Amino acid sequence: MFSRSITVGVAVLIAAAPAVAQTRGTMEFGGFASVGTFDSKVGMDNGFGGGGRVGMFLTPRFSIEVDGGAMRAGRSPGFVGSPDVNVGLLYARGLWAPVMWGRSALILGAGITHVDYSFFESYGFSALGGVKLGLSPSMVFRVDGIADFLANSPHTNLGLRVGLSFYRRPSRAVDTVNVFNNVAAPYRADSVSAAETRRLRNTAADYTRLRDSLWANRAKPGVPSSAAALATMQAMIHFEHDRSDLSDSAKTILNDKVAVFRANPAMRIVIVGFASQPGTVEYNLALGTRRAEAAKAYLVAHGVDAIRIEIATRGEGQLLVEGPGEVADAENRRGQFRLLIADPYLVAPKQ
Repeated sequence: MFSRSITVGVAVLIAAAPAVAQTRGTMEFGGFASVGTFDSKVGMDNGFGGGGRVGMFLTPRFSIEVDGGAMRAGRSPGFVGSPDVNVGLLYARGLWAPVMWGRSALILGAGITHVDYSFFESYGFSALGGVKLGLSPSMVFRVDGIADFLANSPHTNLGLRVGLSFYRRPSRAVDTVNVFNNVAAPYRADSVSAAETRRLRNTAADYTRLRDSLWANRAKPGVPSSAAALATMQAMIHFEHDRSDLSDSAKTILNDKVAVFRANPAMRIVIVGFASQPGTVEYNLALGTRRAEAAKAYLVAHGVDAIRIEIATRGEGQLLVEGPGEVADAENRRGQFRLLIADPYLVAPKQ
């Protein structure tokens, strides 16, 4: 019966995974060694054994998991029965990570448990407290302490587990955030007032007039093209680990871009923020946005009209250098620039 319960629990969890994990989470698979102490009512000495777990993240901080294990324990003096007892344990619980640092986290959990002592079975409530120590983006060392509060002849058991877990990330979707100042947002006529509709239309008209004005004042053909100016606009900037502030070298590159912007009033540009692999998908997308915003803010502060700049984020998507390691991570933490509108002839700034 115990083995059948494990099979059913794992099958239900895996069957539920595609509905959520494809867009929200990561699967966790692990194994562990365990030691347990049993309530004196049960009449058993300490037990030793092991087991495995499978879990699914619903958010970066919350997950659900099923695990099963087995222990072998001796009978306490004075209790009849076999000198050795095989104990089967099955758990289903929710886990929450209230504290996270880098790849590591403090975890708390609660759920239900089923214990099979061979000579009788019991069900009850289980609580868990533990820690995950990140060894790599896909592997953690995990230590858990467990308390079981069982209903049959009410008793309490305690356990300690030590093991490894491996993460299998779902297919990653690239989220792009484009920010363009003074552009009217899409609206539904039946959900806004007449005044709000007029305001949105007026904003759209203002944008159209500005766009037409920029096009009318574009640089005229006949000016020699500048490969140096094009290279300047395409030059990337880089960031320190988990930072979005600009270094001195990044500011130097952006100063060169300001000069080209001023010489080409019709030019618009997209700044795309990237991150390296460490961290969750959601965190890296947000970090990419902050990096792109920092580059845009610097250009605007130095006289470039904000309406000429769009920003986007790819997070840890489109890595320049594959694989873990500081060299790859340093190359991937970047801000990349892409010309959105430019005349066939790019004017070099006057020296």
